[in-house]
Amino acid sequence: WVDKELLNGPNPFAKHGNKVPIPWPQGGNGEDQLNPGQWVTYSRRQVCYIVAKSLMGAPTPGYNNGLKRYMEQSGSLPFQGCLPRKSDFGKAWWRLLAACSADPGLANGGQGPVLLATKAKPKPSVFTVREASKRVMMSSAGLRVCRYDDGSNGDMPGSLTPVPKAGCSQPSAKGPGNDFMAGGLPKQATQDISARFLGGYIFGNACGLGGGQDERLMIYFPEVSALAFFLSQAPGIANNQNPPQLRQPAWILGARKIMYGLDGTARFDNYESFDQNIPLTSDLASIKLGGKRFNMSSSRPFLGFMSENQDFIPWDDAAGTRKARRNKDGRQRTMDPSKPDAFGKQVRAWYGAVALTSWNEEIQPILKAVVGSIGVGPWLSGLWWGDSQLGLLAVWIGHAIAAGTWDRQSKFPVDYYMYSSFTENPGNQCFVHSKDNCVKCLKHCHNKPLPASSYWLPKGVQDSPSDPCVSGNAGADCGKIGIEDIVGHYESRNADLLWGEVEARVGKNQWDVSKSAFDELMMVDAYRI
Repeated sequence: WVDKELLNGPNPFAKHGNKVPIPWPQGGNGEDQLNPGQWVTYSRRQVCYIVAKSLMGAPTPGYNNGLKRYMEQSGSLPFQGCLPRKSDFGKAWWRLLAACSADPGLANGGQGPVLLATKAKPKPSVFTVREASKRVMMSSAGLRVCRYDDGSNGDMPGSLTPVPKAGCSQPSAKGPGNDFMAGGLPKQATQDISARFLGGYIFGNACGLGGGQDERLMIYFPEVSALAFFLSQAPGIANNQNPPQLRQPAWILGARKIMYGLDGTARFDNYESFDQNIPLTSDLASIKLGGKRFNMSSSRPFLGFMSENQDFIPWDDAAGTRKARRNKDGRQRTMDPSKPDAFGKQVRAWYGAVALTSWNEEIQPILKAVVGSIGVGPWLSGLWWGDSQLGLLAVWIGHAIAAGTWDRQSKFPVDYYMYSSFTENPGNQCFVHSKDNCVKCLKHCHNKPLPASSYWLPKGVQDSPSDPCVSGNAGADCGKIGIEDIVGHYESRNADLLWGEVEARVGKNQWDVSKSAFDELMMVDAYRI
């Protein structure tokens, strides 16, 4: 099919003189081909064509695209000298082509539905976001929770609202259930805990599965990885700080999860298997762009952005990282607004990526048409080593403020997934639970350790090579207050009030980490809860 119909059939770029159109921003910084607020679309057939040509070594004369360069850039994982084209990424892109060959929308030279990549406008000031919080109640966030393989049967403590069953089912011994990475809930966006660029630190490093959530998603969403690399010709030099990868925050709309096996734990990284439920036409939504109607896949909208605390605890600081994995490093509780990793900047990071007003006005109706909710795991507290309790609070506050910009009659929910062993920083999210549930969660993490292929940790931060779960005394590290207490106390209150009390109460005792952030916020021992 690739030879006869894709490469030697009707050229999908015939209207452009058989040349691939590339956005060329004026005054760009050279990192990628989209300035803030800009967007570009390609048809599904065009993306397949770009991937097939790149796999066969064809360049784009005049544009040194990152996709072909990444395919040919030798790496060290899973072995020294590996090539992405011949490893997991190459297999993933060929599976994309196999899916394209079966797509009725691509038959007889059809272009099929469109994919769209877009970057956010410049981020707002923390002051602007804080002012907006004064007009918002925390209930606006529409917070829903899924307890996914956390040592429980999935029952909700307190009055927490569960994620619908379609998006929250437990894994079996043979494979994953449904979470925000495996999929299942229509129009639920997958939140990619990215670096400054989508895909993480894989250029010249990794050829396949490994690393954190960001890197794994790139294999399971091959349309996302193809566009993320293709839309940049950055040189990829200076310790890989300028790789040819699309910068964040960015939406990739119309992409799909092609393979089966990935969930938040990465326990079942069975990337060899096709997702038998991969949508070809069943999830298409009609969207309007440039005065014309197009179809777009809506099953797994993809949103990549980072928290603003990268490298605040260096990866070579093993002692500090071990403390941070237990939420016991005072640097995690920075509230000083002059600091780059302050709590307010984390709220701003979530708001800036999620608010509808952060995106080009022409794209906003499309987002409203194909995105119904946002699924997220331990944002802030994965391999950036943030406090998982403060990560939840930043997500909840930021989303409460952002949700109103979507101008929906119903709420625009944030679906928060809780794990005993997330692929990044296994065990740390257990501390979001109240004490009894936290102890059970950590016990489950230790009793059911992730295999070595399912996570990456820097040297010296785990007690045993066979157990990546956080170390320490679970009974002492688990606080009294959990997510159900925080939501029950603040859900009917103002977002600015919660933001202010986090800064005042948690920040007041920044370097005394004997109590959890939740316990400090709820003033445990100051009065009876």
